[in-house]
Amino acid sequence: MNIKSILLLGFISFSIFSFGMDKPAINKNDESSVSVLDFGAIGNGIVDDSGAFQKAILYCILNKKTLYVPKTSKSYNLNKTIRVNLSKGEKIKIISNQAAITPKITDISTAYKLTSFKEHIFISIGRKINSIHTIENPEENYGTEISISGLIIDGKNQKNVEQVTSYDNDIYIGAQLIAERVKLTDCVFRNIHGYGVRIHEVSDSEIKHCEFINVGGRGGTAFVNTADFDAFGDAIYHAKVNANANIIIDDCVFVGKKQNKKRSRSAITFEFSLFPYNVNLKNLDIEGYAKCLHVEETAATLFQIENVKMKDFNFGIANVLNDKTVMYLDNCILEVGFNDGNDAGDALAFLNYRSAAKIYVNRSTLNFNGRRNAYQSAVGLIKVKNSIINGNNTNFFFADGSTSFSQCRFISFGGSQMSFMSLNPKGLYLIEDSIFKGVPISAIKGHNVKLEIKRSR
Repeated sequence: MNIKSILLLGFISFSIFSFGMDKPAINKNDESSVSVLDFGAIGNGIVDDSGAFQKAILYCILNKKTLYVPKTSKSYNLNKTIRVNLSKGEKIKIISNQAAITPKITDISTAYKLTSFKEHIFISIGRKINSIHTIENPEENYGTEISISGLIIDGKNQKNVEQVTSYDNDIYIGAQLIAERVKLTDCVFRNIHGYGVRIHEVSDSEIKHCEFINVGGRGGTAFVNTADFDAFGDAIYHAKVNANANIIIDDCVFVGKKQNKKRSRSAITFEFSLFPYNVNLKNLDIEGYAKCLHVEETAATLFQIENVKMKDFNFGIANVLNDKTVMYLDNCILEVGFNDGNDAGDALAFLNYRSAAKIYVNRSTLNFNGRRNAYQSAVGLIKVKNSIINGNNTNFFFADGSTSFSQCRFISFGGSQMSFMSLNPKGLYLIEDSIFKGVPISAIKGHNVKLEIKRSR
């Protein structure tokens, strides 16, 4: 082989290697899937890939294919919202090996306007709805499915203000999904000032092995403050859940976005649902949110909450305007510290505001390490069993409820002030088969409430 041939072969090899670095090989033997690269996506973090994603998703829906988004050495850039409609019976499945999407979006969403702020949605799939209050034809959503796995959605390139001051400010939504069945697996949502994912009108929602890091925010405009400080800022948001739906959130991590030392609104929120449904929350780590779990609707919901850790919050669980919700906590840890100042009163493990929701706690730890003489509202707290209540020698007390404690350990709880009180003289606190450590049982006092301590020491 002459020298020219050798040089030419070397150049060809170098070119293939250099220009193919950001385009991993696609499995052509898998006829059920296509790559977004086949539709012109580059994934170099510079070129606008939104058109390629739009065409690829539409193609996969019409041809019943799975869309593969391969990881590149950079990221996929979106300059426009990916907005795709789903009609009755249509499905889309998107898979990836941890490819990153880093949008630079300025267009305003028209898919589903939830707040009064300027909403910019990265990926929006599902039928168009004009308002959360709009009454739509439910048949349009029958048989629709959205499945996304392995994607990283990073809002680091989006501009946002440090403090929200008006409705002209921008907020962002990582994904807005409207379908009867939604499944998210092994996805990461990070650096998003607004919402991680919003899910609407779902019958089966499954979110597993996902991370929500530096996601959220909280409305603080002069307009919002007069009526509702909770304008936006959730990691996972469900609205208008269908009757008898099943929601599963398992093995996920949540770290709220902090602004001016204020926590984001909520890690997990349910709103505007009218019919009963079931929620299973398992193996979750949540921190940095004003509310770790926020339920505000009239639906009669059943929550099974297992192995969930909550810390750095104003309220661990907040029930608002929901009288028929029932929650069962098992093997959970709630680290109650200090309120960040955005909400009135003390930081609380549980808050029932204009709500008669019922809460049952088993095999869990309630660690109250806030200010001295702080209280835990016991409204709706029905039974606490086999659990640890740590007062941390702050004379923390339970207030305004009727609760039974069975086989519990009270550590450094009570003191010179009251331990239980109620504005309702009919309230009853029953403690049985429990142990008090750090404070003698004689120091446990009740005020304006019936207090019974049985077989405890």
